[in-house]
Amino acid sequence: MKNVLVIDDDEKICWAFEQFLEEEGYSPSIANNAEEGLRRIASGKPDVVLLDVKLPGMSGLEALARIKARYPRVIVIIITAYDDVETTVEAMRLQAFDFVPKPIDLDVVKSTLERAFQAQSVRSTLPVKPAGKPPKGQRGPRLVGKSDQMREIYKLIGIMASNTMTVLIEGETGTGKDLVARAIHAGSERKDMPFVPVNCGAIPDELLESELFGYEEGAFTGAKAEGKPGRFELANGGTLFLDEVGNMTSALQVKLLRALQTQEIERLGGTSILKVDVRVIAATNQELGQMVQLGQFRDDLYYRFKRIALHLPPLRERSEDVPLLITHFLQLAQDELGKPIRGISEEGMKLLHRYEWPGNIRELENCIRSAATLARADVIMPADLPIEVQTGSRPTPANASLLEASLEATLHRVIQQAIADEKKGLYDDVIAMVDKVLVGLVLDEFSGNHSKTAELLGMSRTTLLKKIRQHIEE
Repeated sequence: MKNVLVIDDDEKICWAFEQFLEEEGYSPSIANNAEEGLRRIASGKPDVVLLDVKLPGMSGLEALARIKARYPRVIVIIITAYDDVETTVEAMRLQAFDFVPKPIDLDVVKSTLERAFQAQSVRSTLPVKPAGKPPKGQRGPRLVGKSDQMREIYKLIGIMASNTMTVLIEGETGTGKDLVARAIHAGSERKDMPFVPVNCGAIPDELLESELFGYEEGAFTGAKAEGKPGRFELANGGTLFLDEVGNMTSALQVKLLRALQTQEIERLGGTSILKVDVRVIAATNQELGQMVQLGQFRDDLYYRFKRIALHLPPLRERSEDVPLLITHFLQLAQDELGKPIRGISEEGMKLLHRYEWPGNIRELENCIRSAATLARADVIMPADLPIEVQTGSRPTPANASLLEASLEATLHRVIQQAIADEKKGLYDDVIAMVDKVLVGLVLDEFSGNHSKTAELLGMSRTTLLKKIRQHIEE
């Protein structure tokens, strides 16, 4: 029998709940205050508690906190007023499963109870106790997987850790290139020296050179009076990880190649040569070979990187690793949220296995953390998963027909105004306006990164710079 405890000081509401619950096949019990409710929970262990917030003596929220602390497996549904936002927020923070608003709608109560007992049913199919915590060194971000592809990756990491040659890590976004670079460093003789990561795609082109090589006093407007060491200097004796290296300008590629060949650098605005001892690991989600053919990446630097190359497979090609990754990310989510999660429902697991993970491991990690945060009980249900996982497809970009309709309505007003003003040259004005707005918006999205902006817009950097000078800097 499904046991439901109602804690409410209104006798009429208690009577109505009792009749309704019996009709629906539940076994109800009643308590008229929080203290009595806690005693009944201690003796009767109900599956679900319907708890009113406004009670004589101990408040409903205080009772909720005590229930979840002493009996975390008991599901608590709060009864509160529709407009009591503060109480609702606090109740959800205290891990209430859901809330039933007043005036009470029995259909809402019915559907909420059905979801609560569905979560209880799923919980009963999971292990009695959550899996124990992994060893301390395995609780943070780390490489996870036992597939054949990952076993080969581990072998290559071991080989690469045994020497100091430049390494190129290739793979789609979110496949774990950063973790592989760190694993190579951690397994090498340089493990006690600095590991310095640089995301070349996140730093504007005009700043990346000074970030890598540093600068001297007066090197450019706004330069610090004392100058600044670059990442090469900071990584001296250790490893410099250059992520998204395909975004470097041709001029910077030349300077990087020289640094790799000579282990010497020169600060921006400086005149002295600095000797460094740095191992470089590069990573990219782009096809550098194709970029070489198109003249977008230097072939000599490419072949310097390509001496030792490691390709990380996308998650869709190593689906047998998904359960291991889910377990790992669930543990991380529990540690982060301080919230026990026993597992994921069978249907939820089916959805996770069916999804193709275009964002790879990073998308899976974000999915599990989001679901763990949204879970109303200590199990993750299908409704807790992102909509794209539930439906099996990612949300489509802005609908083209809606965009066209919006543009048509806007341009219609522009045309009418131009006619009224007897204006000429409307075509050139509109194209210039669209150019300015579009280029400006994409630049903002990429924090001023010219390479990524040009790539998204489908134009060369030369054309982009021309448009910036024409429309943005005018």
